[in-house]
Amino acid sequence: MGHLRVDQVDQRAWDRYAATRFRKPTAVRPDPAPVSQGTLRREFNVLRATMRRARKDGFLPRPPEIEAPRDSAPRDRYLTKEEAKRLLDACTTEHVRTFMAIAIYTGARKGSILALTWDRVNWQTGMIDFQEPDKPITGKRRSIVPMTKALRLEMETAQANANGHHVVQWHGKAIPTGLRWSFAKACERAGLSWKPTPHHLKHSVASWFAMDRVPIDQAADWLATDPTTLRRVYRKFDPTYLRSIADDFEL
Repeated sequence: MGHLRVDQVDQRAWDRYAATRFRKPTAVRPDPAPVSQGTLRREFNVLRATMRRARKDGFLPRPPEIEAPRDSAPRDRYLTKEEAKRLLDACTTEHVRTFMAIAIYTGARKGSILALTWDRVNWQTGMIDFQEPDKPITGKRRSIVPMTKALRLEMETAQANANGHHVVQWHGKAIPTGLRWSFAKACERAGLSWKPTPHHLKHSVASWFAMDRVPIDQAADWLATDPTTLRRVYRKFDPTYLRSIADDFEL
């Protein structure tokens, strides 16, 4: 829709875009296929934010009413703690292991981890601050979380061998584009029966918190995620959820 003026975007234009939105072919998936509902939803949210900005700046008298795509079903697949341990042990390079340890023990987003610098690791308090000081706070919040004992050991090892400002680094340089290939190879070496992505680590931590009955507000602060989202998506993993109803349900 980049060729359209902001006042030309309407329901028909969005429907045409959504119907023709296909993912790019890759070596693994050469055949074109429609993008997921989740992708469409994220792109719609970007469009909606753009329209609101245009209205505030006086370029659009009134944003059109465009029906949002339906939300995709919440993910059910997550790493078990045993799989997470195998995945961490399967990391053969230091920068990949450091990334994996931070992701598994904090549930932080990939971008937050790759942007983390040593000056935001407080050894006295044992806290990690994922919020970049010069970056505006957006809807994707970034948390300040304590290091677990296991993570602190990983971080101390990483710092002892560090030769740059970034916690996750390769020859002293930041890794801005991610670790897709290295992550996939670690999953293969771990012998996982499925192919998780880095985002599955955050999803897995949230699932573990629900299973361990961590209070929603605490889990939300740790994961920098809206409590409403956590409650809607992850309460089904709490083994006690609805149990009192089931125990008293008789004919």
